Amino acid sequence: MKYTTVLTIVFAAILVAGVMTPASASGSFGADSQQVGDLEADLVTITTNVSETGTAEFQIRYAIRLTDQNETEAFEGLATDIQENTSVYLGRFSDRMNATVEAAESATGRSMAIGDFAVSTNTTAGIDRQYGLVTYSASWSGFAAVSDEKIYIGDALEGLFLDAETELQIQWDSDYELGTVEPAPTESTNTSVSWVGPLEFLQNEPSVTLTTATDEPTTETPTATTTEPPADEGGVPWLLLIVGIGVLFLLGGGWFWRTSGGSIAESGATGGGESAESGTGTTAEPSPPPELLSNEERVEQYLDSVGGRAKQQEIIDALEWTEAKASQVLSEMSEDDRIEKFRIGRENVVKIPDSDGQTE
Repeated sequence: MKYTTVLTIVFAAILVAGVMTPASASGSFGADSQQVGDLEADLVTITTNVSETGTAEFQIRYAIRLTDQNETEAFEGLATDIQENTSVYLGRFSDRMNATVEAAESATGRSMAIGDFAVSTNTTAGIDRQYGLVTYSASWSGFAAVSDEKIYIGDALEGLFLDAETELQIQWDSDYELGTVEPAPTESTNTSVSWVGPLEFLQNEPSVTLTTATDEPTTETPTATTTEPPADEGGVPWLLLIVGIGVLFLLGGGWFWRTSGGSIAESGATGGGESAESGTGTTAEPSPPPELLSNEERVEQYLDSVGGRAKQQEIIDALEWTEAKASQVLSEMSEDDRIEKFRIGRENVVKIPDSDGQTE
């Protein structure tokens, strides 16, 4: 008898007899496989969660829709029976799973073992109804083949038949990603594929190949650099050219601010470059370009240049601001005590604190 035929028959026996009492353990693979005791399951889900070693946490879950009180009480009776006779239910499940593993081991030539059998019951609420769940589980070592950082899944289930109410799910860890899969799954995610019956897997099906995930960011090999930038043939070396541009920029910036009156306050700098106020002979520092100044610093720079005091409209005209912007900046500066504001007639006047500057 072919391995695929053996697997189908043995698996049918698991689905039929796995959760039935000894008196009702009979039937063929098909509609009868949905029987759970005296109840009929609406969906059977077979799940294999495969680890990097090839071991699979194997699970068969029977979901029974509970639409009324009678069905709810019937499921509660089944759950009580399973709890009181766990060894009976697990005995039949383990016998048939062991037979399945023996057939798969013989067909694949790979050493396999199965254990850690368990059964549980619980209820869960769906969107508009409640379900009773009966779940069988086991740990199946050697379920998948592992080689060259790849995992090959499916040969242990070759030829499996899924009826209309049965779903097969194969899951794996996020350290792996899907390489190939046959046949095309009903649904696929980053860590699982699933098929919903009716479906008969053919020879070499199902087949899932996993590869090590390669989601690490790609790093580029740094380009070697020399201590000096290359020079154009027959031209000025780049290093000297960059230095020259920097010097010209500084000289040009200083000349611009000196000619625009922004470098030395008009409060009494002497022609010899000495500060008339201090008399120490210190040369005034050139003021930085306006693009390097904050709005508040530009206001303070302008007030310094006119003796520490000016009308608000003069500031607006000198800095080419709108009245709204000037009002906002000056109000914030006043709150921070960086300037003083007051009115003379209809004019707003702004001054640096402790400044004696006069405004016409």
